[in-house]
Parts: sequence; C-alpha cells; structure tokens
Amino acid sequence: MTDAYERRALLLHLGAVLEAVGCVMVCGEDEQTVHQLVAEHELLEAFPLITHVSVELRARDFAQRAMSAFCSWPQELLEAELDKELLATTVQRNLFPGNPTGWRAYLATIQREVPWFGRGIQLVETVEGSGQNAVDVQVGDAETVALDEPSSNADIEREGADRVAGSRESVEGEPGLYPSWPWKPEV
Repeated sequence: MTDAYERRALLLHLGAVLEAVGCVMVCGEDEQTVHQLVAEHELLEAFPLITHVSVELRARDFAQRAMSAFCSWPQELLEAELDKELLATTVQRNLFPGNPTGWRAYLATIQREVPWFGRGIQLVETVEGSGQNAVDVQVGDAETVALDEPSSNADIEREGADRVAGSRESVEGEPGLYPSWPWKPEV
C-alpha cells in the first residue's frame, strides 16, 4: 500500500514543479536567475525546488530543464513497475549537474515522503561537452514510448472490462474513478 502513497506524493510533487515553472515564467524576465526571482517574489519561496537549484540558473533555463527532468514522470508513475532510477536521474542530470549541495537538499525534501527516491544515484558533476545552460537530452532515451507507439499498459481500464464494476478498492478505501490502476492490489 505504501507504493500508492509514494506515487501520489510524487504526482503531487510533479504538480508543484509545474506550478513553480509557471510562476517563474510569469514573475520575471527570461534572463533573471531563479534566485533573483525568489528574492523579488515571496510566493516563489513556497517551492523548495527553486531554492535548491544553482544560483546561476536563469528562469528560461530552469523552465527548460524542469520540463526535461519531469516529462517522463506522468507515464512512468502509471507503469506497473516503477523505474526508480529513471525518476531520480532525470531530475539530477537536468537540474543539479555540478550542484551536489542542491541535489542533497532536494533529496532531503523528497525523501520525507518517498524514502527510496534518489538512493544509489551517482552524482553527475557536469553535463559532458556543455555549459551550465545545457539541457540533458538523454531523458529516458530507451525507457520512453514514442508518441505514436502504444504502451503495453495503454488501456488498463479496457483490459479489465470483464471484471465486475467496483470489485477493486481505491487507495482511499472507496471505489474510485480509475479502479484498476496497476499498483493497486487485486481484491
């Protein structure tokens, strides 16, 4: 059952990241650093991720890197078996290269809810052949599914259509909108 709560925590974190990116883009100029924006806009202090990234990271670069870091998360969090390493390495490689202090602070924040997140991940000091503004394009190379290629878990609801409606419980203990998500135990 903890798997469902950890997935929920990661989905909530993903939502906070998207909100942070939106706020950064609304609050400032592309060339301002995110730390300058935090100093100017109190509402940005609510997003720990922003305070952990490099002090040199500009708003536009933060938005690009955050999108690259988290773009695989929605699909990955719906897979029956989580690729825990992929979830953490995409974030570390895109938002924290050369920033071990920020990475450790970020991990401490996430690990309060998801203790396994980032464990055993080697710290990437720099992105090879690039400057601070580069985005790591290796995000999930082989692990992601092409947009026109259906996933093996593409239609979980339809695959279980022959089951009796409401025969499975939601995480909250009541029949849910999506009663057959892969990480829920069979009833």
